[in-house]
Amino acid sequence: MIRTVIFWFVCSLIVAVLGPVFIVLTFIDRKKRIPAWIATFWCWCLVKIAGVRIKIKGEEVLHRYPQYVLVSNHQSYFDIFTLIVVLKKIPHFLAKKELFRIPIFGQALRVADVIEIDRENPDKALESIKKALSKGLDYPICIYPEGTRSPDGRLQPFRKKGLFLLMDVGLPFVPMAFYGTRNVMPKGSLRVKPAQVCIVVGEPMHIDKGLSEEEKDRMRRLLWEKVHACLKEAESLCRPSS
Repeated sequence: MIRTVIFWFVCSLIVAVLGPVFIVLTFIDRKKRIPAWIATFWCWCLVKIAGVRIKIKGEEVLHRYPQYVLVSNHQSYFDIFTLIVVLKKIPHFLAKKELFRIPIFGQALRVADVIEIDRENPDKALESIKKALSKGLDYPICIYPEGTRSPDGRLQPFRKKGLFLLMDVGLPFVPMAFYGTRNVMPKGSLRVKPAQVCIVVGEPMHIDKGLSEEEKDRMRRLLWEKVHACLKEAESLCRPSS
């Protein structure tokens, strides 16, 4: 409980102190190198305070391309913190609209080009993605196609709309999976516990633009299989060696 209290105190303190600085710097530093450093520092602090140990396989793939679509499972909010620490930059996340209502934090999400999604209105969500893509993005796009955090750690079916739209962008798709973040902060809980977090990054998939709905659906199933394989490998990576 003490760890949890310290975690949320530091989290709130950094957002309150560095949040306004982050927002201002996004307008001054157009390439957002300094804001990326601030976000990485914030996430690094949270990972350390939580007692999280990160083990990753395939990290070199994340630095192979300047821009790509990262397709991942979603077990916990800690997926986001650990990913930013590993990438050392802020990917373009798809985030639920409720997060944008949080003072300072919500504004920071907007200036960081996080794509606001209304989960109750799929058509509006689709328009948000189209609008963001029309601007041209400088960093990888991260999508959690399950649509929400998994309640039991198992990989849920992938939803179509976000994936189908991104398939027409012409970027490589990189499968990735987290294992162990659910032990740090499970869905529905604010309590933080120390744990080993393992990440496995798979080989990229190149998807042609202009595919039919049927072909896109086949790619969706193939991406699910690749992320599922990464999840199984991440689970093995976290298993104590005999």
